[in-house]
Amino acid sequence: MNACTRRRLLTAVGAAVAAVAAPRLASAATAAPPVATAAGAPALGTRIELPPVRLLDGREIEPAYWRGKVLVVELWATWCPFCGRQNPELDKLHRAQMASGLEVLGLSIDRNPDDAKRYMREHRYAFHAAMFDPKWEAVLGRPKGLPIVWVIGRSGRLEQFEIGEMFPEDVAELSRWLKQGAQG
Repeated sequence: MNACTRRRLLTAVGAAVAAVAAPRLASAATAAPPVATAAGAPALGTRIELPPVRLLDGREIEPAYWRGKVLVVELWATWCPFCGRQNPELDKLHRAQMASGLEVLGLSIDRNPDDAKRYMREHRYAFHAAMFDPKWEAVLGRPKGLPIVWVIGRSGRLEQFEIGEMFPEDVAELSRWLKQGAQG
């Protein structure tokens, strides 16, 4: 199955899941049951307890930093061509929406952290980046595929989950979670 066919299939599955999940997620106060995503990942609607993170630049971010924000987490690698096309779009999203409360955290699966550091520096990305480690795997799981995107809403719940490269318009559309989180 080629990448375009796979993306169309994932989009169709995602739309079907969203159609089923939307009514449940719209009423977070009633604690709707989680909606399954993919093997190895938390279900949509699951409360995500973020661990502390040590960024590639050495700074530490405590979980409280993300409270009340929309966090887009991407699993990526320097050698992944799909990540290479998606990362500029995530960086645009991060730069455009950071002041509104949406941030991006890229978690690299590279074996050597120096490779990830060099990649971030060479591309001048502004989004946060760290290494994917057992703490993050315990929270987000480790589904198969790259890139993988989890969107954690202002409420701390998993709102969206994507496996595979997202189109630029799909990445830009992630900002919709700012509006939905502000209403709730």
